[in-house]
Amino acid sequence: MDVERVCERVRGAAAAFSGLDVTSLDAAGVRRVLGELRTVRSGTAQLEVALTARARELHAAGAGEHPVDLLTGVGSMPQRRAQQVIRHAELLRRMPTLSAALRAGKVTDDHVDVLASARRRLDPGLRGELDGLDAELTRAASRRTPDELALHLRFVVRRLEAAESRDLDLRRRRACRLSKHVDPASGMYKLSGTFDPETGARIFSAIDITADSLRQHPRGLLPGDDPNDPLATEPEFLAAHALARLVTHGHAAAHPGVPEVIVLVDQDTMEHGDHEATVAEYHDGTPANVDTIARLCCEAILTTVIVSSNGTVPLAVGRSRRTATREQRRALRAVHRTCAIDGCQTLFDWCQIHHIHDWNNGGLTDLDNLAPLCHRHHHQVHEGGWALRLNATDRTLTLMRPDGATYRTMRPPGLRPDAA
Repeated sequence: MDVERVCERVRGAAAAFSGLDVTSLDAAGVRRVLGELRTVRSGTAQLEVALTARARELHAAGAGEHPVDLLTGVGSMPQRRAQQVIRHAELLRRMPTLSAALRAGKVTDDHVDVLASARRRLDPGLRGELDGLDAELTRAASRRTPDELALHLRFVVRRLEAAESRDLDLRRRRACRLSKHVDPASGMYKLSGTFDPETGARIFSAIDITADSLRQHPRGLLPGDDPNDPLATEPEFLAAHALARLVTHGHAAAHPGVPEVIVLVDQDTMEHGDHEATVAEYHDGTPANVDTIARLCCEAILTTVIVSSNGTVPLAVGRSRRTATREQRRALRAVHRTCAIDGCQTLFDWCQIHHIHDWNNGGLTDLDNLAPLCHRHHHQVHEGGWALRLNATDRTLTLMRPDGATYRTMRPPGLRPDAA
């Protein structure tokens, strides 16, 4: 097909959409058209990927621009989106079965994006093995939603990494680095570090515990000792002083040689090993090897988080204190990896614990009245007039606009399956 015919058909498709009037559609009509539009989006994505693949061939032969330049230039794509399309094209080149399924409409561009993202995060040495699972992963994608596929891929990746987990752990531990210097312009001392997951979890946990203590008792910490200074609740300020206190006062004085590491793992995994719905990760969501967790259980301070009415952790303190206890923060961290607002990627440890029913209006410091909110969403609730409602039974959170209308209902990914 020559270029003029291709361009003519593309312009014809665009013109057909521009003349559509949907103002008279009822609910069933809107639903049906959205379903058909999904097919159109899939077709558009396929065409973008095919053009990108062809552009790559031409560029390699010295007969065309680099695909990124084309996509961001004449294609008017943001750089990030252009890189995403290129990754999709590369994945489909390596997975012909997946490519055929996309053309047949058995999987969507969202499935391809999930697979491409998982491949990008995977150790480069294992990407070829993932490519070799083309048929298996295509079947899995055709039977799952993109979100379900992402969960399945976590299991697949763990399976691939298990064979070389010992070498991977060695590489990570060998990659530990800490650099330090004094900025000549400001006179400030600066640290920058890279740590393997276990070492990082130990360091982060120690800093978090100490920062929580400083948050409760900031006296002597703040310049000028102003009790209303907003620095008293700023996470980065508290983390910096927590690190300084740990180093200068000695964390080992309290627990010599014994780390406190919080890991999240489901009972079935501990008893029977990996399965498709396995939860095995450090508190911030970093995947953890099940064998590593078993070893930590032998040498670490064990922290049991039981979110239940008959649990051993005191999760309700009523009006006896305003701020969440360490035990409550642990319980919340086990459920919420990030800010409680769906889609917000602010990590839990950078969030503030919000009282759903405001403390100043009689709200209790109980787990069923607490949720982590990032700085932006915390201000949106308090100063912006938005409201939250929490179902204490299954922690379903409802976000409501200032006019009282429901904006979104969400449930933390740390709780599965969804409540009936």
